[in-house]
Amino acid sequence: MMRTLLYGGTFDPPHIAHIQLPFDAMELLGFERVLYVPAFQSPLKGVPHTSDIHRLAMLELALVNCTWAEISTIELERSGTSYTIDTIETLLNGGDEIRLLIGADQWEQFEQWKRWEDILRLANPVILPRDGVVVCNERLLQLESHLGVSTDIRKLLKNGESVEGIVCAEVKDYITEHQLYL
Repeated sequence: MMRTLLYGGTFDPPHIAHIQLPFDAMELLGFERVLYVPAFQSPLKGVPHTSDIHRLAMLELALVNCTWAEISTIELERSGTSYTIDTIETLLNGGDEIRLLIGADQWEQFEQWKRWEDILRLANPVILPRDGVVVCNERLLQLESHLGVSTDIRKLLKNGESVEGIVCAEVKDYITEHQLYL
């Protein structure tokens, strides 16, 4: 049995905080891996700005040197709206111990999630800090927040501004090559 932190999101685009915070959480909690699960379509967000093919390719580039990380395409393959509870129940059938990593911004709306009570019971979520979001809950991990919010990164790119130090060089090059977020 592997101890796995489940980390979902649109990763549109993936940035440094998407890599560093889950790693820090894994180390702090004594888990063995982080399983990244790109969502096809989040029920509480709009349609992703880029296709699932580009988002997956960028996530693969961002994680290329992260031996502790894996990517599951379960929600991309399922297509349609991505519900975390469905993913958790599928992955639990594999026998791993799973805890859900959730950003502080998502924790604020957690009770809107499909079957949120079951998620609490099955995957005992822990909360990652996010700049500008205050969470008073014992689930909040005491980690240093890192710069990077995908919405802000898309705005910078659209305005032709630098994202150096916020996204890894490989992701930045991919965005440029494919002319994303213009």
